[in-house]
Amino acid sequence: MVTEAEHKALLTESEQWREKLRAYRTVINDLRDKLYGYAAGKSDSEFLKEVEHYHNQFHIQLINIHDLKHEIKNHVVEAGHHPNFGHRIPHHNLEMQVNSLLEDLEKLKNDFQNFLSA
Repeated sequence: MVTEAEHKALLTESEQWREKLRAYRTVINDLRDKLYGYAAGKSDSEFLKEVEHYHNQFHIQLINIHDLKHEIKNHVVEAGHHPNFGHRIPHHNLEMQVNSLLEDLEKLKNDFQNFLSA
């Protein structure tokens, strides 16, 4: 049995995760735009391999963000349909996925910024 306060806390935390992921989607899109501007006119093959690497990583992470936001949305819908059912384990699993993705996104952002400054 889940209390109303626990249920509201679960929904609030889920929405916070979605907001963080939306913010990172914007960050990744901005980094991708910087990549395109930085790469314009360059022809060194090693440099272009790095450009391709970051382009691919940005694309993959945008997909990961989208997919995880969708999972969170489904979790919220399910919790809304069955508010008295225990959702702590799926919620905890989503929390671990969110934290892992946020770490990966932060690492990608830092690696890319190091690439730009090299």
